Amino acid sequence: MNKRIASYCFVLTVALNSLKAQTANSFKNTCGTGVPPAQWEAKFQALSAQAKAASGAGNKVTSLYTIPVIIHVIHGGQPVGAYPNLAQGQLNSQILVWNSDYAGAGFNSGNYPLAAFSDWALNQNLQPASLDSSGRVKIASCNVQFCLATLDTLGNALPEPGIDRVNYLTKGWANPANFTSVSNFQSFMDGTVKPQTIWNVTNYLNLWITDVNINSVGLLGYSTFPPLSGLTGLTALGNSYLGTSTSDGVWCYSKAFGSMTTYSTGTYFPGYTYGRTSSHEVGHWLGLRHIWGDGNCTATDYCDDTPPASASNFGSPTYPLKANVCSSNWPDGEMFMNLMDYSNDVSKYMVTVDQAARVQTAMSNSPYRMYMGNANLCSVGNVAAQASFTSVSTICTGVGLHLANSSYGFPPPSYTWTSTGGAAVFAPSSSVMSPSVTFSSPGTYVISLSANNNTQSIYSKTISVTNPPIYLSATDQTICAGSSVTLSASGVNSYTWEPGDVESPTLIDSPGQSQIYTCKGSLYNGCTTTGTLSLDVSICTGIKTASANNMNLKVYPNPANEAVYVTTTGYYSNSISMEITDALGKSITAGQLSFSKETPQKQIDTSMLKSGIYLLKLIAANGYQQVIKLVKE
Repeated sequence: MNKRIASYCFVLTVALNSLKAQTANSFKNTCGTGVPPAQWEAKFQALSAQAKAASGAGNKVTSLYTIPVIIHVIHGGQPVGAYPNLAQGQLNSQILVWNSDYAGAGFNSGNYPLAAFSDWALNQNLQPASLDSSGRVKIASCNVQFCLATLDTLGNALPEPGIDRVNYLTKGWANPANFTSVSNFQSFMDGTVKPQTIWNVTNYLNLWITDVNINSVGLLGYSTFPPLSGLTGLTALGNSYLGTSTSDGVWCYSKAFGSMTTYSTGTYFPGYTYGRTSSHEVGHWLGLRHIWGDGNCTATDYCDDTPPASASNFGSPTYPLKANVCSSNWPDGEMFMNLMDYSNDVSKYMVTVDQAARVQTAMSNSPYRMYMGNANLCSVGNVAAQASFTSVSTICTGVGLHLANSSYGFPPPSYTWTSTGGAAVFAPSSSVMSPSVTFSSPGTYVISLSANNNTQSIYSKTISVTNPPIYLSATDQTICAGSSVTLSASGVNSYTWEPGDVESPTLIDSPGQSQIYTCKGSLYNGCTTTGTLSLDVSICTGIKTASANNMNLKVYPNPANEAVYVTTTGYYSNSISMEITDALGKSITAGQLSFSKETPQKQIDTSMLKSGIYLLKLIAANGYQQVIKLVKE
């Protein structure tokens, strides 16, 4: 789908609507970053197109940019480690999140659905560069890396790399948590805190973290976009959301900063415990727009490989999401797992190839970005690989098991998957981040993941592979035609009976003839199994008599007491087999009966029977038969 630059008036309208919506969403991951000016976006698009053309012609190699970071921790005199004066470990953990997220290997990226947006990509005829080997929209690396600055602006070594602790009491400032509106809070940050604490914006990514009145202000973060040379008059528009020498950088709510994956004892805001709030805001700082384009089903994030979205998404959605809301994203819906959406931290973990191109455009063209790393203010430290993955622990033969890789490390590790027993097949291969695995025979297997980035970590999990049993039973397996019977199934999670296509663990039926029932069962993990149950049905006439094939035998009294009598009205035979069974078909007594004109009646002793319902079966030598439902009082 071709994405066009919206008119300036439209952009301003969207900006106002966006800010109103953001203010209303007090308890959600609301971003205070607005819409940049149309002139800025137009020039950014032109620069991006030039970079794509040069790259396509083989004239430009994507650069690796190193970004020194300084985190201004605004506190009220609390000791280090006491909120909001966050511990060094919590602050450091955020750097690992950015490095993983913008390298395409962020936490939970292994949960990317196996066919994510592949149908939509095919419909849009996306370029092959935007797709991975499975035909999905690709999780991209932006070729940027972050490091904690080791030197201050005067060249002095920092006692805590990348950290500048600022006590607002000694500065004579108000407590940031005292502000109760978005405008007042942002005016305080942009007009007081930032100008008095900011470090050289051409050398450092400046971050400010503070406490905030989350119930009233309702923001978790906001950022500035990268300014571009040659654009004049933009400040006349008011807050243009472009960085200046006194404002460029990112603000983040202290409880939404850092990751409990690597620093579990920090102070975190529920739902935003894995550092994706500032990953989102850093995305704006790198030139990325909101995934929904700050509009309804628009394409104004200016990336061809991000499906249009109806609005921002919150919480932890499941794929596909809103597949029928925007016609232009059918059939795969919205990309809620993109860092530039508002979904919870566990759910967003990716950027696309076109978004990565915007990042490169910002880093190579903005005067506040293009010289980052040249001053040798820090180096990117390696983080040892830590292997981990999640999956269900029970699966069936022949069913693919998804292995969700949740490993981390920097540089991002390479992966090798193995299995004991040799019966496992990994697809598409055993070296991808999150393959599926299929087992050909039942058994117990150990799946191991090796993560390696010059340090090695191995994580293993035991998987039980089986063909699940299904258990079938009936209230009666021998009944009279038309009688009701209840069939029951157990052992799995869902059931479908045939004949009848009834989806239930029980089936009540009144068959007119002997019947074989089939029940197809399945487990939550895709395993299926099948069982059968045979039902013997005879022609009966209720609790008094039953006749078939002209034997014309009658039984009385019925209900019976000590004995019943069987009489004939004209059928004579000296070879009639008699059997009494219980309702489940277990034989109680059996014998032979013979009838003639002289002896048309025979007695059957029923004194040994307990009270209940029985079946009296009478079968002649020529195959004629009668089944009589017999009641014993």
